[in-house]
Amino acid sequence: MRRHLQFIAMQDFSFLQDEHTQQMVCNGYNAITQLELWVWLGTYEPVDGFMWDSHPNILAIMQKMETIEDPPSHSGASFGCTMRHLQFIAKNGMTEYINTVNTQVNVTTITG
Repeated sequence: MRRHLQFIAMQDFSFLQDEHTQQMVCNGYNAITQLELWVWLGTYEPVDGFMWDSHPNILAIMQKMETIEDPPSHSGASFGCTMRHLQFIAKNGMTEYINTVNTQVNVTTITG
């Protein structure tokens, strides 16, 4: 079984508190899944950050994001932030991502 197949079923990002972040990450998640780029993203590190990157796979992800229903209209900064979320998922898996998000929310709630 190829590694990216573990990502196909995940569609629900309701554990993210911010609705716009949910939309952006879900959109990017679906784009990367459709392009089958999870393994690549888990090993890729852009030199100057995702916002300025011109790697063909990054350009393909950007284009695919715009073709998915209800695209979130990224700025350069929101694209870079979204890609860091997705890179974390690619490197660590969805369970670790959910646990990390939930831990950070709980720490913010307790200390905020």
